[in-house]
Amino acid sequence: MEPVLFLESPLIEKLYGGHKIQDSFGIGDPTQKIGEYWVISAHDHGLSVITNGPYKSQTLKDVYTNHRELFANDPHDKFPLLIKINEVTKPVSVQVHPNDAQSHGEGKAECCLFLDVEDGSKIIRGHTAKTKTELKQHIENNEWDSLLIRKPIHDNDFIFTPPGIIHGIEGKLMMAEVQQSSDMTYRLYDYDRLVDGKPRQLHVQQALEVTTVPHQEPEIHPVTMEKDGNIQMTYTDNHFFKIDRYQINNKQTLDNPIYSCVVILSGQGTLILDDTSYPVKAGMGMIITSQTKTYSLSGVMDVLVSQPPKMT
Repeated sequence: MEPVLFLESPLIEKLYGGHKIQDSFGIGDPTQKIGEYWVISAHDHGLSVITNGPYKSQTLKDVYTNHRELFANDPHDKFPLLIKINEVTKPVSVQVHPNDAQSHGEGKAECCLFLDVEDGSKIIRGHTAKTKTELKQHIENNEWDSLLIRKPIHDNDFIFTPPGIIHGIEGKLMMAEVQQSSDMTYRLYDYDRLVDGKPRQLHVQQALEVTTVPHQEPEIHPVTMEKDGNIQMTYTDNHFFKIDRYQINNKQTLDNPIYSCVVILSGQGTLILDDTSYPVKAGMGMIITSQTKTYSLSGVMDVLVSQPPKMT
């Protein structure tokens, strides 16, 4: 059995994209405006491919489907997480996501860790409407400034966005995003932009149906621990995902109770599994399978580790 699956993953052009992902990680076409790097993905809109071992050249989707023993016999019908690194250079459309019940299992809860944020950047986070009727009136009258709540954002800020929260980004930044494996987005407002001379499709009615009214900000309680010169931040542990960040300066041993999605945000070093060492560097995505219960990372690295929800 394979203890680790290394991945090669798609880069996706977006209206708001740029070149920092290619420059930071030494991947892709530097002339393209890449907005999203789907580092770990089993979603049909952008599939990761295994690059090592007996499953080399197979997609993560196929390996998850056919070799569930690598994933602690995870009962989810599909691989539950999608992990991205995004660059934003222009406003992202104002949007909202449905939950699983509202979308035939395509619900989208997500978390964002903001990186390399330009001064003055803001997020859109919720709205001021007290009723659905009031929300609809604001939208129909294009009263975006009075409807949308804007908040400043800075490097290393972390937010959790469950389904139902209106959100967006205005500014320039990179971010790591962990979400349910879904590409379902209802677009409310797109700044009147034209693509090939036409506005992009909006989904106002669907958005109205799934938006939480009044806005409710979810509580998260990140916990930071320091040991042996390394810093561990547990951002959230809920029924969608568990997310930890490790800023490693010395060797760090991590538990792997089920299976772990590991993304190297910056730096380089070594992944150690049993008696085998693998070089790792910024931009790499990998899955530590359930065939191993602990693994170590050594070097100077900023690492994001995500796990699926606890299995029952």
